[in-house]
Amino acid sequence: MPGNQTPRITAQNLREIDWTQVDRRSEEGWWHLYPFGERFFDRELAHRPWMDKQIDLDFFFPYYGFRFNYTFIFHEGFIAFSHPWYIQPPYTYPTPQWPKKPDPTLIAAFMADQQMQHVGDTRISNVWFRIVERPYQLIGYNSLETDFTDDTTRIRNDPMERQPLGVYSYDDPRFYRTYRGRQLKTENGRLEDPEFLDKITNDIREGMVGARGWKADYALIITWERMSYGGAPKITNLDDYERAKRWQNTYQMVIATDEIRSYVMLNYAHINWTSSAQAGALTGGRGGKQSALVGFNGGNGTGWYELPYSAEGNSYKLVQYGSTQIAGRWLARVDEQIQYGGCSNDSRGPLELSQQYGNMLGGISLNVSGPCYRPFDIIKLQFDEITLDCERIDMVIARCVIPVNSVFKIGLVEVKLSVDGGKNYPWWTKFYILQPGLARRRVNLINDPRDVNNNWNNFNAQNLSLSWEWQNITTNPNAIVDISLYGYWEDVEGHSFKKIGHLARNYPNTGQYTFNPRSLMFDDEADPEAWRWYFGGIVQVSLSDPWLEDRGDGIYWSSPVSFGWFFQQKWEFEKGKHWALEICQEWFDYDGRRENFAMELEPKIPCPCTLNQALVDIGRFTSLPDCDMEGDHKCYYTQGAQHCVLSTFSVWTGAGQVCCYDYEGWLMFSDDFEYNDQYLRFYSPGVPYRAHPWGSYPYKRPPYVPTMSNLYNDLLPYDFCCKWAGHCEFYFWRRQTSSCQMYETPSIGFIYGGSHIVTFDGGRYSFHGKGYYVLTMHKSKNHDLMIQGRLEQPPKTIWEDEVRSTVLTGISAKDNGSSIVEVFARKDFRRWRYKTDVYVDGVRVYFDMPWKKIQTFQGVTIRNPPRNMNQSDIDIMFTTGVGIRVQESRGLLNIIVTLPPNYKEESIYDPFAVEENISNTINMNLTMRGTLSEYDRCMNTYRTQGLLGTYNGRVEDEFTTPNCKIIRAPYPQSEADARNLYYNFGEKWRLDRNLDLPMLFNPDRKPIYDPLSFANPHFEPIFNPWLYTNSSFYEQFIFTRDEVKVVCQGDPSCEYDYIMTGRREVGLTTLDHHKQYSQFKRKGEVKHQSCGPLMKNPGVIKYPPGNNYLDGVTVTFTCTPEYFLHGDQIRECKNGTWSKGWWAWCRLRSEELALKWMTGILSSVAILLALTLIFCLCHKVGRARQIALIKAHYGHKEDRDRIIGSPQFFNFNGLEGTLSPNILENRSKVDSDYNLKITGFKTSV
Repeated sequence: MPGNQTPRITAQNLREIDWTQVDRRSEEGWWHLYPFGERFFDRELAHRPWMDKQIDLDFFFPYYGFRFNYTFIFHEGFIAFSHPWYIQPPYTYPTPQWPKKPDPTLIAAFMADQQMQHVGDTRISNVWFRIVERPYQLIGYNSLETDFTDDTTRIRNDPMERQPLGVYSYDDPRFYRTYRGRQLKTENGRLEDPEFLDKITNDIREGMVGARGWKADYALIITWERMSYGGAPKITNLDDYERAKRWQNTYQMVIATDEIRSYVMLNYAHINWTSSAQAGALTGGRGGKQSALVGFNGGNGTGWYELPYSAEGNSYKLVQYGSTQIAGRWLARVDEQIQYGGCSNDSRGPLELSQQYGNMLGGISLNVSGPCYRPFDIIKLQFDEITLDCERIDMVIARCVIPVNSVFKIGLVEVKLSVDGGKNYPWWTKFYILQPGLARRRVNLINDPRDVNNNWNNFNAQNLSLSWEWQNITTNPNAIVDISLYGYWEDVEGHSFKKIGHLARNYPNTGQYTFNPRSLMFDDEADPEAWRWYFGGIVQVSLSDPWLEDRGDGIYWSSPVSFGWFFQQKWEFEKGKHWALEICQEWFDYDGRRENFAMELEPKIPCPCTLNQALVDIGRFTSLPDCDMEGDHKCYYTQGAQHCVLSTFSVWTGAGQVCCYDYEGWLMFSDDFEYNDQYLRFYSPGVPYRAHPWGSYPYKRPPYVPTMSNLYNDLLPYDFCCKWAGHCEFYFWRRQTSSCQMYETPSIGFIYGGSHIVTFDGGRYSFHGKGYYVLTMHKSKNHDLMIQGRLEQPPKTIWEDEVRSTVLTGISAKDNGSSIVEVFARKDFRRWRYKTDVYVDGVRVYFDMPWKKIQTFQGVTIRNPPRNMNQSDIDIMFTTGVGIRVQESRGLLNIIVTLPPNYKEESIYDPFAVEENISNTINMNLTMRGTLSEYDRCMNTYRTQGLLGTYNGRVEDEFTTPNCKIIRAPYPQSEADARNLYYNFGEKWRLDRNLDLPMLFNPDRKPIYDPLSFANPHFEPIFNPWLYTNSSFYEQFIFTRDEVKVVCQGDPSCEYDYIMTGRREVGLTTLDHHKQYSQFKRKGEVKHQSCGPLMKNPGVIKYPPGNNYLDGVTVTFTCTPEYFLHGDQIRECKNGTWSKGWWAWCRLRSEELALKWMTGILSSVAILLALTLIFCLCHKVGRARQIALIKAHYGHKEDRDRIIGSPQFFNFNGLEGTLSPNILENRSKVDSDYNLKITGFKTSV
């Protein structure tokens, strides 16, 4: 038409209109429908009812966990991905008779019997469809701003950034038509139209929370135009045209995907009739047994999700209402599970959040949808313990902001919404709070690869860079941001997390910032005393302007980092040249005054002696996220380690254990560290942490704050002492590696393949029951463990026979009041993305993103390996030390269960409780010696029970029934033994038949293969597949029995699975798991006797360099060339004790020589002094004697007495004991001689 005007459509000119020039929406004003018809290159469906049209999509459409690259379009108002089973209405989905009768996978826009109608000889009813794709050069770009030009944004105005590299211009007429819009027509029904896909993307983003970041790369648009109800006249007169089109239905379905996330949009333009004559609506298409269905059926028993007004007589309200802000438009996300989009007019129901995970630090901006918000609603949100005021953005979305520094805990929390000012909170959901160390890093701290000094952990960095997700932090392209530093500090009483400075203010939101720390401007608003307390923290990027009305995230956080580069100049000014050593010594003194957490940690969580033991102990240890040989292996704090493990729980002080192993698999000890900064480059052992990185209850006080307490108490001191000061000895004196002398290995049981079981004590058998069973349980004063399993028949054989055996398809577990964890194998064709479904307390959890790999719940932590993106490997770790490893393989589960030593069999009597129990204790001791019966032993002990046997070190009582009866059977079992085990042991542990025990499985999760025969009470497996009577005629066309023996290498479990399923790959997988798990159990249960580390002083070299001080190890010590060895050179570890000797230590050779010379000189001087002293003494004694004799002979008695004096005169300063007796004797002789001479003199006179 001239001027692109729409002609007036009447019955008379229907045949004359050129529909390629007319927009079919214009006649009725159906502008909320997307364009359809000849003008937009749609194709028409065939005109025969109940004749489907298969469409090859040329892309994958994820739906309900499946993935399809085709679909079938039906006149009857739905599309299907498998042929439906046609029955008389009413329809019921999922099909109750499945799998005996088909349960189709379908999406119903308006599923009812309907037909096309003619006015005269002109058909006015049509079913249109077209596939729209984005040019392959643009697929994968997440930003719509690179897809087409727009003068409203900064990026789109920049010709250099307007389109990604290598994409041809949309303005070039050689590639794109200017006629009928910018579309590249390949054939009717298949178009390349990026602008149209952008329109769909924006409509979905605005109508549904959580869609931001998603972009439609492919879409299928199906439009049912003017369809009449089944039973209506197929042909009407021309005069009845106006009346006929008023009694017809027009609606549209849009499926859009990026091949990962999928959305369905249903647009209703005109709904008049609601049923059909086939459904009992005999008059005018109203009434009948069932109105049209609107909803989603997963198929194969997966589930059915119904939209409002489905199967109700008021289906015409689908036009009047909608889940978006546009009447008649309904949205849902459908890739994994159906997520209702938009809002609801119900009075209560679930909430939908823009994100289900968030950082503990706060600042989380949540777009919340659930009820349809009215303009005057007072919206409040209860987020765990805090209540928030929210702002209404529009009818669908309210915006709530979790404040910074208000949430200090991790795990699932409840979120509730009120629209009446907090009087009632009838809308609810769950939200998972992530610890900062594992949260998504929306701010990336970039180290310079060209200069190792430009590192965020280095104090003298000259050039630092960071980046952030500029496209998601705001929707305003002209926004500006602030880049701030938030510091963390704590002591034993409290903690502080506050803004201490800025790196930039009012900076353009470019997504990247580079700066020189030395040239940072003085910040007037910064805390001037922050340098005293805040040694580390986190970088924050936030919008400078008010952003509450913005739909962006608003605030982003980095990973924790030290602030040496920020405070280095201040520290040096205040503390001097050796500021780093002073900070290290201050920490050393402060930490030494605190409680000795190692005294509590070492006995309860000692390190495993070898890497094999650490890898096997699933319940007590898991990989350290920063030093994981299967993930992130930067090992910044543990250089030289091949792998490090972290205790899965903390002791009551909040401390956690870290153990690292070298490339020989030996435990690395801090006692082997050489005290120089160069040694740190290749040897930095694991150490115990005062604060566990994951935190612990109660979380909100130190040292239990997740990530931040560990940063302040354990990681920052490593930087102070080791990296900055170069004196790591201070750090290792306070953080000494745990030895493994007190470590005890766990006991391991596992189930693999077609329900083949190895018990905790090594018993082996096969059990092929069908139902719910107790795998293991332990009920005592300290433990309440329950692990249950679901056993089902696998899919049919290649020759379509039932498989008369079972496989493990689901487990459910809890321990000591923990959350209930359920893991299920996904069915065939649903394993393209996820291999398992994981539920915690009924809430579905995912592990498909790096920040979701470790999740902590009440009493249990669940981990998925970093490089495993399909959830095929799941580790379940209870705080009691019990561990479960679940591995999916071809639709079945293989599990490993590890029990710590305190789950071993023990007496029910406590010898320390009361005196009257002493006799019972004595009797129990007699029982343990084997003097009492097995029944009495069973009745008087706490022990594990179930299909995995008892854990007591005795294989004889592995097959113990609930009533303490013991069944004995060798391995491999004969048919009689297998039958005996099946009926008299295994079936006794069936939950739904024999035991009065609570079932942990949620009844909503149905068996996946054959729910009708799942509870078949007459099922009996084949016990011996080698019997001729158990063979199938068709198996000879697939394999031979001799082939089975060769392939399985004599392993009975492999042979059984091969023969029963008829699939070689199943048998080989069973054989592989048998070998793997057997080796796993053998290596992990080896008990090592350790003597503990030997002290190693500076300069000491240990040979061999890598050993673990285990029994039988000989250690030789020597010194580096500049040192001299002292102590015993060789020590040997025997029975947990080192051979006697002095510990080895080294002294510098220069010191050694100096000491030797000094010793020689001093020794010589000492000898000379001694000789001189003796000579002088002897001289003095002789002189005294000489004087005495002279006086005695020539002097008078009075003079003699005056000179000689009393006998004490001859003591000579303490020598009385050696000289006085002789002198006294001489004195008496002199006296007598003197008297004689006097007498003679007198006589002569």
